[in-house]
Amino acid sequence: MDQSTLRSTLRDKTGLLRQQLETDPAVIYILDERLRITYCNQSWDRFAGENGGRGLERDQVYGRSYMAAIPVPLQQFFEEGFERTLRTRQVWEHCYECSTPTAYRVFRMSTYPEPEGMGLVVVNSLMVERPHDPEERPAHEAYSFVYVNGNAQVTMCCHCRRTCRAHQKLVWDWVPAYVNESPVKVSHGICTVCMTLHYPDYIEQ
Repeated sequence: MDQSTLRSTLRDKTGLLRQQLETDPAVIYILDERLRITYCNQSWDRFAGENGGRGLERDQVYGRSYMAAIPVPLQQFFEEGFERTLRTRQVWEHCYECSTPTAYRVFRMSTYPEPEGMGLVVVNSLMVERPHDPEERPAHEAYSFVYVNGNAQVTMCCHCRRTCRAHQKLVWDWVPAYVNESPVKVSHGICTVCMTLHYPDYIEQ
């Protein structure tokens, strides 16, 4: 098979794959070998619209680096996972929390080698969704001075989206108002609980 025919065949297979992914309820996207976004299904747009992702619709993210959207504390973790799938052609899976102001949600991310291609197909499937326990909401959530630090920033866990208290660095609260509408100045970190529960192998390394 000559190179022209091979490229045409790959385009046909890629087009068929994207057509099949388009109506899947899971949020699915495709990354090239440099981890740039080349495709998102319509569930991406639905998820962005439901979670305050204005300006992140799929036609506005094509060509962007996926890693640029990953908080710094987790970049190495994701780079290693994606690289492993690219190298071994084996599926890499990971569970993560992505809650809303009203619901606790857990997703499972499954990363597959792109069929006949050099990239990755990333599928994010909803595993758990339930209302928050009212007791999880701190009574003092309206007092911004509890969370705003000396740089006029709040620090949110990039995993569970809880907010760190400005003067109690080990205390993280669930603040629905900050999840519903992100503060103007937000710095992403990762709380000790999420690092311990979700990344134990990473901690050991």
